[in-house]
Amino acid sequence: MSAPDKIPAPHHNSPSDISLWAPLQIRDFRLLYIALFATNVGGWMNGIGCAWLMTSLDNRALMLGLVQASFMLPSIFLSLPGGVLADKVDRRRYIITLSCVICIVALDLSFLTWMGWIGPWTLLAHTLVIGSVFALQGPAIMAVIQDLVKRELLPQALTLNSIALNVGRSLGPMFAGAMISLVGSASVFLVNTIGYGGLGTFFLRQPSPKLYQPSRESFTEALWNGVRFAITERGFRGMLIRLTLVSSCMSALLSLMPLVAKEQLGGGPSTFGTLVTWVGIGSVFVAFGRSRLSGKVTPNMHVHLSVIGAALAYIGLAYVHDLTLAAVCTFIYGIAWTNVSITFQVGTQMRLPSNMRGRGISLFIMTFSLGILLGGVVWGVVADIIGIKITLIACGIGIILSNLMTFRLSMNAPPTQS
Repeated sequence: MSAPDKIPAPHHNSPSDISLWAPLQIRDFRLLYIALFATNVGGWMNGIGCAWLMTSLDNRALMLGLVQASFMLPSIFLSLPGGVLADKVDRRRYIITLSCVICIVALDLSFLTWMGWIGPWTLLAHTLVIGSVFALQGPAIMAVIQDLVKRELLPQALTLNSIALNVGRSLGPMFAGAMISLVGSASVFLVNTIGYGGLGTFFLRQPSPKLYQPSRESFTEALWNGVRFAITERGFRGMLIRLTLVSSCMSALLSLMPLVAKEQLGGGPSTFGTLVTWVGIGSVFVAFGRSRLSGKVTPNMHVHLSVIGAALAYIGLAYVHDLTLAAVCTFIYGIAWTNVSITFQVGTQMRLPSNMRGRGISLFIMTFSLGILLGGVVWGVVADIIGIKITLIACGIGIILSNLMTFRLSMNAPPTQS
């Protein structure tokens, strides 16, 4: 992870001239990418295993909701402190330490489950720790990606990271279902241990990076300066506001999908699984095709097109009662959701100076998580009151309105920053 490993992109090339696979020419990024892919698959397997295990321990909806909340809530509260630490300490040692913590917790969870000593609250304690460590580690890993690639290759590197995430989201549940059926939930927790062990091993074998100067601020000063950056840097602040409003409407389907499968389509778990699979297929499709359009479509246009696609998918789901047509809608939704997520992620990171990478990324993660949480809670309550069909239509309209209210907040990247 030293500077000579970087392969700069030619400055005369436009983004569309740079291959999606260009970052993989960098040895350290390629090895990190393999490790991150393994952790993504293991992480999704772990989430499925925890949810399934909870149904056998306590099948109340509240307890299932707490499993999901234990993974998501830490991102809102701990991402910024994690970003501060990512800017203040040696990122390599920091990531190794947190990877070891997840390995120990996941291994303990696997052992307790295997022995039959696990209870619902013990399970929640483990998922909360894993979610907290993930929230603390995320900003540092994203900052390392920026350490390893040139600014010109950052959109491609982030797109590849999104591909790994979405392929992991497609493969993880499938592998988890097979392994749980054959050998039980303990096995998927063991896979998660192996995945994070691989991530820790990657950083253990690398020298400490010399690509950035750790912050000399105190923890409190660094925390406040991160918040102040988000408040005073107009372009960055605008994108966070736009991200919150758009994602709070667009992400609702992630929580409403089981109701769509059950009430709109009259199906069961297999129907739900089919819809989720097509969201993943749409995500991978756009991730591969996006780089061809990057030089021809502006970031603002990416958001506009994604908003229109997501709105059409929501309204379509409100009226279809056939699984094939519903799968088409979720495929379009997967394209829209992933495209807008990548656009905001690239846009926010391109605005970050080198000394603010960890904190800026953490603010993006916090905002993104908050939007998803608000989308799930608010639209879930609305669905309980007015029904799933009207809620889907309202979500589609809400996506359009949220974009109209914030379209003046530009997504275009500023001039190159150090």
